[in-house]
Amino acid sequence: MWKPDKEGVYLQRVETDEGHEIIIKLVRALTDNVDSLQQLERSGKVISMSLHIAFDGAEKYKLDFDPWSDINVIPDGSIDEQDISAITEVGLSFYRQQVISPEYGVFLFLNDVDLVEVFDPAKAIEDVAPLRYVVRIETLDLDDTEEPELDASFYATSIDEGATFAVRKINAHSYNLIETPGLSDLVKAFFKLKL
Repeated sequence: MWKPDKEGVYLQRVETDEGHEIIIKLVRALTDNVDSLQQLERSGKVISMSLHIAFDGAEKYKLDFDPWSDINVIPDGSIDEQDISAITEVGLSFYRQQVISPEYGVFLFLNDVDLVEVFDPAKAIEDVAPLRYVVRIETLDLDDTEEPELDASFYATSIDEGATFAVRKINAHSYNLIETPGLSDLVKAFFKLKL
């Protein structure tokens, strides 16, 4: 059984009579002091919402959420149209991508950035390399069981502050990385969120 152990966003596509619904769950830490928690206890605050997408000549969409929930994902101190737009963009990017099959859910999270360099006084000081951001995408098989099971993983890497991402799928049998275009819009939309 799969369970999130990091802060991130869970997305699932559901067919409805009116069109499609994207279930969006923001997974956040229970507390700001996550260092004191066990790994499986770190991410337990889940905020659920739905993006309803209808198509009658033109694509129409609406994000439904509890107005009392904390959907602040743009760090400006308030819940406003910027937050709603950012979450809607993630849902629409998931809906429009063609790589992951609609019967799979996904969980996106940002891997920790390694900022520590070992200082060696014997070596000359070099230019600082750009930060490397890695977004992990876990695809979840929702078809056969009530509990999602991890099916495949993708790694999206950026060295330009999230302007571009190289997305690669990990082959579960050989652990080779396979270049996978088509998910960069989803990753860029997720990267803008500050959970």
